[in-house]
Amino acid sequence: MAGTLQTYKTTTLNELVYGLIELYRANYKVTDSLDERLVMLWIQKTRALLLKQTSEGIKYIDPHVTQTLENVELELVSTITVPNMANGGRILRTKLELPAFIDTKEHKPMITRIYGANLIDYEIELVSVGASPFVGSGKFNTNTIYAFLYDKRLYFTSKSGIHFGINYVNITGVFANPIAAYEFMNGPNSYNWDYEYPISESIVSQLEELITKTKFNFVLYPLQDPVNNATDDITNKPVR
Repeated sequence: MAGTLQTYKTTTLNELVYGLIELYRANYKVTDSLDERLVMLWIQKTRALLLKQTSEGIKYIDPHVTQTLENVELELVSTITVPNMANGGRILRTKLELPAFIDTKEHKPMITRIYGANLIDYEIELVSVGASPFVGSGKFNTNTIYAFLYDKRLYFTSKSGIHFGINYVNITGVFANPIAAYEFMNGPNSYNWDYEYPISESIVSQLEELITKTKFNFVLYPLQDPVNNATDDITNKPVR
């Protein structure tokens, strides 16, 4: 008997945004709409929160929530720019600052794969910035290329110097702002809300429930400052 083909239902940002707007109208019996960009920000932040909370480690990350930055250019810089590295040397790093990654519960960036775009045989191992000066010292790992995330860039090192042959890398991971990750590759204002949005179907209902519980009331019943004085008694800041 033939097996059943498993399919994955894609979801767009527009579908998520207008689904939440309809939930808002239905729950509160209102005809007023919510600002689409505000709902988009709720979705971005809630998605990041849920993915961090539900992550069981890098190897268990659903590939549907990842994005790949392709052909990210590298540059040579002095090691003086990196903590704990010996001064006077040179090290490779991404030329541009990268979009922010979501962290796991263990405070590790959700980077699932790094590989050289022009050295495809070489997988690159992610390590912490603290471990970076000591990796590759064993008998069998001098040709291993290591990467670590520091100050919004990925840095690359190896004991043999093989990493200096890499000019570009591909980086797959889970980004806090999928729009920023897309536009990193394709340019400003290139993202369309009708593109597939990187989210697991398994957390869509959780996302909608959490936003309904934590965000809708603040729109319908905004916090009030009942005291007529020169201070915002909600934030305790002077009124400008």
